[in-house]
Amino acid sequence: MEPETFKKQSFLSPFNATSSDISINNNKCRRCFYCIQICPAKAIKVEKNSIKIIPERCILCGSCITTCPRQALDYKSGLGHVKNLLSDKAPIIACLDPAFPADLNMCTPGQLATTLKTIGFTEVWEGAFGAELISRAYRKLLSEETGKTIISSFCPVIVFYIQKYLPQLIPNIAPIVSPMIAIGRIARKIKGAGWKIVYITPCMAQVREMNVPEVAGVIDEVITFRDIRQLIDSKGIDCNKQDETEFDGPKPYLGRVISVTGGLYRTIDTKYDVLMDDISVTYGQKRVIGALNQLAAGYIKAKFLDFVYCFGCVDGPFADSKLSVLGRRQIVVRYAKAEMSRQDFSGVDTNIEMYKDTDLSREFANMEQKLPIPTEEQIMAILKKIGKVPPNHNLDCRACGHESCRDKAIAVAQGIVETEYCLHYWLEQSKKIYQQLKKSHKQLQLSHQELEQAHAQLIKTEKFASLGQLAAGVAHEINNPLGTITIYSHLLLKSLENEDPRKEDIELIISEANRAKEIVQGLLSFARETKLRESEMNVNDLLEDVLALISNQSLFYNIKIEKSFYQDMPSINADETKLKQVFLNIILNAAQAMEGNGKLILGTSTDKKQIKIKIQDTGPGIPPENMDKLFSPFFTTKEKGTGLGLAISYGIIERHKGKIDVYSELGKGSTFTIILPITKCEDPL
Repeated sequence: MEPETFKKQSFLSPFNATSSDISINNNKCRRCFYCIQICPAKAIKVEKNSIKIIPERCILCGSCITTCPRQALDYKSGLGHVKNLLSDKAPIIACLDPAFPADLNMCTPGQLATTLKTIGFTEVWEGAFGAELISRAYRKLLSEETGKTIISSFCPVIVFYIQKYLPQLIPNIAPIVSPMIAIGRIARKIKGAGWKIVYITPCMAQVREMNVPEVAGVIDEVITFRDIRQLIDSKGIDCNKQDETEFDGPKPYLGRVISVTGGLYRTIDTKYDVLMDDISVTYGQKRVIGALNQLAAGYIKAKFLDFVYCFGCVDGPFADSKLSVLGRRQIVVRYAKAEMSRQDFSGVDTNIEMYKDTDLSREFANMEQKLPIPTEEQIMAILKKIGKVPPNHNLDCRACGHESCRDKAIAVAQGIVETEYCLHYWLEQSKKIYQQLKKSHKQLQLSHQELEQAHAQLIKTEKFASLGQLAAGVAHEINNPLGTITIYSHLLLKSLENEDPRKEDIELIISEANRAKEIVQGLLSFARETKLRESEMNVNDLLEDVLALISNQSLFYNIKIEKSFYQDMPSINADETKLKQVFLNIILNAAQAMEGNGKLILGTSTDKKQIKIKIQDTGPGIPPENMDKLFSPFFTTKEKGTGLGLAISYGIIERHKGKIDVYSELGKGSTFTIILPITKCEDPL
């Protein structure tokens, strides 16, 4: 079975199977996954970059709501239903959880009772009377020798956890209702079916408890202390300005302390001490969950265990008081002492006797939520995918919300979370993506540079083609007048005597006409009017011939020439005369730039598809502003230059299907690089 198969797992619930009591605002959620880490029931699923509650697995502890740093989770309040009940003018009882003095201490208990009646509640009861009744039921149960450990059913969170995740402990749960259900049944017995009962609590789980099939219909609605504050504020009522009113309904006594840790012991009987080995109280998420699992494994032996998920009900998820748990406990205890000091216990006992026949029993259904158990191969496959194969790569950082990388892999296989939700995995993937982007960016830059070079080459080629056409036309038009001037100048020169002073002027005319003829010839060469005469040749040999031509010239006496020729240089088909003209032109320009003193370096190389010739000098270099105009016709920095040498050289190399580049650095010299294809070139003309 592949891990993906587990994602099809469906969860069945005995009730509320299609909705969750917790809502998530994924716009607020920042995927810190702390809610996953804090959830004791694995009831939070990460799917498609969003957080989802699995209602069938949720035990309504409220931890995810209270610990979310972005306040992205909230519960679905029943306050709207309560408002509708109030507007219908039906008789309604408001039952206050025993923890109310600590969390609704905006005024005195009597003023609070008046405020709630002003809002529209018909009567206000203390839910602690339900604790009085169940304490008697627990006392009777513990007096019996059952031979098994009894777990209190006081905390609905613990009950839900056992029903769903440790169903083997269901027989150990005390078959007694919670104080909320107990007071609800008393109210039904006293007031009848026409009355509505609203329970006000700091506990999230009681919202779902009222709908459990075994006790459904006893309580009409459960709202939290937060809801009742909101309702009071919406009415604009100042509790402190209200007169005090006595609570309605049966009066509790010691049951008022049941909301603090150890309170259930005290209400059962004073002889039950927390130091007794066979009777113990455990509170807090980690302690309780750990103790339950140890009990299921047989490590704990006891007669009675009072497990409370929070640090007492005074520490419920919606106990919004700014006071510490100890401070809340003291408020509740002081209130209980004050009320008991002015009560006659016999009257309380009489009330209890009056309702002793009230049914306080209940059963607990098996709600077991099983997740598929993946094989070791499936776990290792997921760990390998996210790079967390033990023993060296499992970080167990808990950033994903799971205790270890292995737990995360199991959750992936069970379909609770998707594979990629791992901080370290994300970082590693981000690094890979960054490297890919970096490589793509570099390739894009190179492509952009090549495109710019090709674009510049195209513009230069088009410009040279236009200039070539213009030069060819001008050359044709100038050649005929030049020929006429030259012929008649020679005839005139022959007709003059040697001593004739006009002879010098005629010779100047002939000299300038010849110079003009050379310029015209250069224009014709630039305009590609002459055909290439290709033959097989070796560039190394051609460069040696060029060096032989210049070696005896005075310009090169103080120039050191270095050669670095590739020995097995392949032959190419080219116009030897034209290439010699190019090399000679560039070498002469280099020597003139060095003013006859420096170093000239000639080198050749090949990559089997093309040959490369480098001509490097140690001259002053070419100013940056002249680089773009270097191969333009008639551009020159020499006093007597025509500006056609490099332009003609450029045209010759281009006709050979090659290219010529130049690199120059001021103060260090220039390097001309000529690239020619090894394949045979064809003259386009």
